[in-house]
Amino acid sequence: MSSLRALLPVIGSFTAFLLGILCLFAGSQRQFLPQGNLLTLYTNGTGGAGAPDFFAIYPMSYCVGYQETCVIDEKTNSTTIQDRITECSDRSVLFEFNPGDAIQKALDNPASGLEPGSWPSCITNDFHALQPTNTSMVLFLIFGTVAAMIAIALRIWTIASARATRSNCSSSPPPPRYPGTGTELDTPPGPVEFYAFLISVFSFGIAATIASVVAKEFVDLIRASGEEKGISATGGNTFQGMIWSAVVLQFLGTLHDYIAIVTYRRAQQEDYATPASPQECSEQKRLVDEEDDC
Repeated sequence: MSSLRALLPVIGSFTAFLLGILCLFAGSQRQFLPQGNLLTLYTNGTGGAGAPDFFAIYPMSYCVGYQETCVIDEKTNSTTIQDRITECSDRSVLFEFNPGDAIQKALDNPASGLEPGSWPSCITNDFHALQPTNTSMVLFLIFGTVAAMIAIALRIWTIASARATRSNCSSSPPPPRYPGTGTELDTPPGPVEFYAFLISVFSFGIAATIASVVAKEFVDLIRASGEEKGISATGGNTFQGMIWSAVVLQFLGTLHDYIAIVTYRRAQQEDYATPASPQECSEQKRLVDEEDDC
């Protein structure tokens, strides 16, 4: 049971690492987590004939989509509107979404360009102002994901080093463990591992806060700017769920490591007696025999 408890931070950190990867690479292709978008911009046909109905915007790319009316019940002729993504852009850490250029590219980049007044420039300006904020969010997402992987590597390295030291019959002292335990999994985390967790939860937390502000404040700004032409936007709930789950998992891992370090140091201060290792017992016996010979 104690071994499982010691592995919980590793499992949580690995899950947070996977969630960070999914947040970063969502929207890379049409079939890869299309629902994991940061927000969706609905054009309401603005931009000219044949323009996309919506754009799914991700942290490092965007996808073009059209809405189709499908019959769900032939007897009653009831219909529903389904979103269909047709293509996605290339990924970039310095990604900036330009609605006017995206519409023009979806229309096969006509030489005449967009019709005058067909697309409000204020929406494009809003997305241009969002670009530094989005880049910051992506960088913090990368920092959090990398730090989560480093925390996993350090925990595995600590356990592997403890096992190697335990099996090696050298004169070096045994690795530190919690009082009363004898397994490598109960080796207390080191300060570097704790700081890796701390950096990860800090980075994920900032990225999640930025994503929440974009999904709320920026979406409201787009709605207000495009209300006259029927342009609207919605935040991505799946993306919010993934990134905040990573924050919670890394926070629990950080809290676990902090409690583990404090518990071990407190046990050291109280000078709990630990049983001597077989090697130490044999060395003490040899010294006693030598004294008897004298």
